[in-house]
Amino acid sequence: MNTKYMPDYGLQTWAYHLSMSYPFDLDYLSPDDRRYNIYVATVIPKLSIDEDSVQFFEDYIRFDVIVGTGEHTSKETLDISIILDDMPEFDHRKFEFEYEKPRKAMVFTGWEKGPIELNLLHVYLAESKYYLDTEIVYIGQAFRESGERLPAEELMSDPMLQKVEEAILREYPEKDLALLLLEFKSQLLEAIDSKDEDLVQLQELTKNPPLELNNQIVDATEAALINYFKPEYNKKLNNDFLNVEDDRLHYRSATVQIHPDIMGLKLFSKEKTYLSNERIVSSSHSNS
Repeated sequence: MNTKYMPDYGLQTWAYHLSMSYPFDLDYLSPDDRRYNIYVATVIPKLSIDEDSVQFFEDYIRFDVIVGTGEHTSKETLDISIILDDMPEFDHRKFEFEYEKPRKAMVFTGWEKGPIELNLLHVYLAESKYYLDTEIVYIGQAFRESGERLPAEELMSDPMLQKVEEAILREYPEKDLALLLLEFKSQLLEAIDSKDEDLVQLQELTKNPPLELNNQIVDATEAALINYFKPEYNKKLNNDFLNVEDDRLHYRSATVQIHPDIMGLKLFSKEKTYLSNERIVSSSHSNS
């Protein structure tokens, strides 16, 4: 067959849902939550609550968040509403609280319906007026070898991620490890250089179709992200985008978008800084 009639397929994926958590807090997700396809190990400034600044008001709690350590420390005052739509009768002023994981959360106890936790990282991402410096150090897939998606809380059983965590504790004692969990959706992009009526019809039928996210698509997305950021703990896929085949379709390129501004994150690695809404494009025809 004349190659000029062969379709040139490209893959476009985008982060449909994002979540961030400390590794020890992954159990806040439902045990059967398997939506995430890719996880990103990141290094962020240490966050802690200034105990002396905590004030209780009728509708909110005010406290200072200490960001960073040593010479790079800053503070930001947050007013946090904890009026819960499904628990309007909860009054935070009437219950005792304690800190968990050195001032990473405020946990109110004594309520008949159970403890109420105020997670500092989640609160800061939602309420801070500043973007959080988030350095990418490793990118991996949230899948078992069998192809089954991992529940988010089981990610820390990944041997490679455990090695990364050990290295972070050793090399970045002034920082914290946080996991950015990404759920991707995808569509197919293709162009046909032909006036043939059947091929033009095929082009219309396959124009921007939704694709069922499978392992090949996740492989292509992971490769594109690693190729772009070149995280220091990823030893493969950080030089070239690999051609990925899926049911006789050949992806010649992958375009990926993350939208970290939704969560107030400034994403970067030692190699690259990601700009909001930027398209990460990796092609089999280029090493960039």
